[in-house]
Amino acid sequence: MELIAAAVQMCSKDDLAANLATVKALGDQAAAEGANLIVLPECFPFLGRTDTAKLAVAEVLDEASPGPILGALCDLATRHGAWVIGGGLPEKIDGDPRRTWNTAVVVGPGGKIEARYRKIHLFDIDIPGGPSHRESDNTASGGDLVVVPIGERRVGLSICYDVRFPELYRRLVHDLGADVVVVPAAFTAVTGRAHWHVLLRARAIEDQCWVVAAAQHGRHNNKRETFGHSMVIDPWGTIVAERPEGDGVVVAKLDGEVIAKTRRNLPCRDHAALWPKPRSAT
Repeated sequence: MELIAAAVQMCSKDDLAANLATVKALGDQAAAEGANLIVLPECFPFLGRTDTAKLAVAEVLDEASPGPILGALCDLATRHGAWVIGGGLPEKIDGDPRRTWNTAVVVGPGGKIEARYRKIHLFDIDIPGGPSHRESDNTASGGDLVVVPIGERRVGLSICYDVRFPELYRRLVHDLGADVVVVPAAFTAVTGRAHWHVLLRARAIEDQCWVVAAAQHGRHNNKRETFGHSMVIDPWGTIVAERPEGDGVVVAKLDGEVIAKTRRNLPCRDHAALWPKPRSAT
């Protein structure tokens, strides 16, 4: 199965039912445009005025008794026979009522959870004149790298702030064999204007892989505005599809021959092996 990916862009608010209705509508649109992989942005089910607000909608990811968020993902996947990546949802932590994991869930066409990735790098920043945020106050960090086979591709999972850490993607691609990475995000407007495009293109270029970035956009409340610009980038670093603003989807075929040609013509992976191993200065 050749993979045709859709990056969904939306502006989530503090209304779970309304957000899931948007997910259904945009997921249906993505499938109608031929996508068999639908990637939703970080915080797709809920983006509140405070980080603690998400605790009210957090779920245990149990296929036997799914909550409304997981249920919406399974419904979307089964109705369209598609793979769905719920790019970042609050997953309950047993015994920890104060925090959740920020989890990307991969649901297969049969409606079963095929993989889950818990965000490793948490967004704790204080930018002068810009946003201040401490994700770690209410979110626990994950510890496992995840690559899942989907059709003819191997898809590496990441979430938002992870994109600033190239070593994570190097391991996903070079150690674990990913040839596609997904970056669902709720990138702030300030940091997005400065860094979003260059970071995503860098990850594609240096690892010679497809990048699918599904983003939040717009004004969510009086404290939060995100950058948008959902896109798909090829292994040469070319943006092949982009949606700057507004709700919608971008769709692109993740052609395996483009990966092979890029790696063949510019064999960075072989050259990287020539670096000497580090030694102590003493």
